[in-house]
Amino acid sequence: MDGPDLSLNHWSIRSLNKMNKEWIYKSPDPIKVEEISSTFKLSKTLATLLVNRNITDPKEIEYFLNPDIAKLHNAFLLPDLEKAVCRVRSALSAQEKILIFGDKDVDGVTALAILVRVLKSLGANVSWALPDPDRHGLSCSILDAQAKQGVKLIITVDCGTSNVEEIAYARTLGIDVIVTDHHLPPAKLPDAYAIVNPNMKQSNYPVKESAGSLVAFKFAYGLLFSFNRNFNCEFIVFDLETTGLSSDTDEIVEIGAVCVRNFVKLKEFHSLVRPTKPISAGAFAVNGITEEMVKDAPKITEVLPKLLQFIGERTIVAHNVNFDMGFLRTVVKKLMGRDLNLPTIDTLPLSRSLFTFNSHTLGSIAKELKIEMVQAHRSLSDCLATAQIFQRIEELRDPRLQFFFTDMLDLVTIGTIADVMPLVKENRTIVKHGLKTLTQTRKVGLKKLIEACGWNPKFAKEETVPSSITAKDVAWKVTPLLNAAGRLGRADLSVKLLLTNNEDEANLLVEQILKLNDSRKDLQKVNMEKFNSLIQEQANLEKDRILFLVASGIEHGVTGIVANRLMQEYHRPVVLLIAQGDQAMGSCRSIPNFNIVEALKSCEDILLRYGGHAAAAGLSVEMKNLEELRSRLKQYAQITIPSEIQTPPLEIDMDLNVKEIDHILLKELDLLEPFGEGNPQPLFSASDFYIKGQTLIGLDKTHLRLLLTGPSKSVTAIGWGMSNVAQQFKVGEALQCAFQLNGEQKYGDKSLQLFLIDFKSKGGNGL
Repeated sequence: MDGPDLSLNHWSIRSLNKMNKEWIYKSPDPIKVEEISSTFKLSKTLATLLVNRNITDPKEIEYFLNPDIAKLHNAFLLPDLEKAVCRVRSALSAQEKILIFGDKDVDGVTALAILVRVLKSLGANVSWALPDPDRHGLSCSILDAQAKQGVKLIITVDCGTSNVEEIAYARTLGIDVIVTDHHLPPAKLPDAYAIVNPNMKQSNYPVKESAGSLVAFKFAYGLLFSFNRNFNCEFIVFDLETTGLSSDTDEIVEIGAVCVRNFVKLKEFHSLVRPTKPISAGAFAVNGITEEMVKDAPKITEVLPKLLQFIGERTIVAHNVNFDMGFLRTVVKKLMGRDLNLPTIDTLPLSRSLFTFNSHTLGSIAKELKIEMVQAHRSLSDCLATAQIFQRIEELRDPRLQFFFTDMLDLVTIGTIADVMPLVKENRTIVKHGLKTLTQTRKVGLKKLIEACGWNPKFAKEETVPSSITAKDVAWKVTPLLNAAGRLGRADLSVKLLLTNNEDEANLLVEQILKLNDSRKDLQKVNMEKFNSLIQEQANLEKDRILFLVASGIEHGVTGIVANRLMQEYHRPVVLLIAQGDQAMGSCRSIPNFNIVEALKSCEDILLRYGGHAAAAGLSVEMKNLEELRSRLKQYAQITIPSEIQTPPLEIDMDLNVKEIDHILLKELDLLEPFGEGNPQPLFSASDFYIKGQTLIGLDKTHLRLLLTGPSKSVTAIGWGMSNVAQQFKVGEALQCAFQLNGEQKYGDKSLQLFLIDFKSKGGNGL
């Protein structure tokens, strides 16, 4: 298998870059390294790598090392999700025909498979479709065809945000369109029924860089939660602090309340209260509220009417209802002469029935569930913790949601890796847990694909089969196969593979996809040669800060891969277009800190269409505007890209003694997995290596394998694409190497292996 379509260097820096760059060593704070090492019982090496990643806060470190799948962000923070879910529920009730419309890349087909599978499980009358071969996104011809089939609702996945004209046309056909997407929205938005996209201006979703498959995953969660008895119900999560423990003799000194719907905070109420009695020493020891703090606070007679207006007729949720409501009911009866008989939900007994913790106090449960309490035993902080515990309880009591969380992690993991989303925070949590499910997937087609990549779930514990899959494995082996079908106009094969429950069909589909992947490799070679030959003709490598190349007479399908390879080789943004007739269409790939979509946006007045994200995009342009586009993008890049970032140094995490390169270090590095965008594989250097032997490997003998020996050990070093520098290596020569440490998994074990990134010859003969 070859590498992934996008940003291979997030796993191993491509050796296509010129050798012998300037090596820059990171300089982590030694005091911070020592502190982290001591607190978390980690080696100095691992602590150094965390500091190098700016992961220094104790809570952040804990979450990074032990990401909790239960702490994913609330799906209902996504814009328009409630509205979209309600529209789908209406379609389900009326048995309307629903179409899921996806994109042709891996993120698109995994997103499509998630929604189709979930909707089918709910009994929906659902079908799916992909874009026309020569374009991305919706088209009027597709809409006409679906209208004739009686489709009343279309849900897009991984596309749609830019389909202004097409969605307007859908409305004239009586079709509602719900957009689920993650691409940056254009200035003019489509008039869709709902747009579920974390990058919308009004979005409160904390993670903007989410894959289309993750947005579909969250949409599916929202749809499944809509069958929960608490969907779209507003609750008041309530807590109070008092002068003592008796509702008959003690008084309220603080009140907090939060109104939530679908566990999203809508509004909050908070007030200190001035009591008529002193605060007991016992109460102060718990909540820390002093007489001084409440001396200027309003009396309960002022606070109570406002609180009751805030609560209204809603159900009250509290942790220990008897205590909190005992005080509230007592004071309502005393001051207003009436009973307070609102319905309540008590998270204390519910927690006892679900969690086998030693203690079920609010603070203890929050600690066990890793729920942050900003100010424990203060009413508003306790309310927010109670709301999260209530959400966790409801999810655990919903078997449909529990099955969904595990069953769809494999697909959203593949989509997230394939679309090169930053593997930090929520994305890291998804992928960390999702990778564990891949060898045990329930999906017949995906299982067959994984077997074709070298993993056999039936024998995952046998010595002859790797026991786990890494993000790099997915990027190098799984995604190129799924992408190959889409690149050659047969993305439908990948969709069918991810949806089938039939083993014979799955075997046939895998066979077809493998053949297409071979064709894709041939096409890639042709296109690579073609665009490489155009560099001298159409670009000035000394002056141009963006490569803009236009070819003709070659097929579409792999411009994204080729653009990515050229971007890595020349470390500058790349735009590759193929001219056909009166239009040119193609792909862009970009370097860090240069947003290619923003660059295209500056030229949108002369583009037919464009879309994507900061690192990758697609576009089409009329031939008459081609040279103007070239000129404007070059000018934009000249202004935006500093010259020094086109020759980036190698940033090395740390220098290692050869003796430190061992299986203990390799095992520690596993704690930092999954590696990828935003969490690159650590880059080390080491001296005292001597070349013991070398061979060229690979079908085309394009890769280099070195046998290196040092004090007390020998290791293998692989230089991908380094056959052209093989003549520089001589047996017995001393090397200083910049490398990434990998474990080559064979026969149930991992042998140490260096991925050679750069080297410095030291001469001599150590053999």
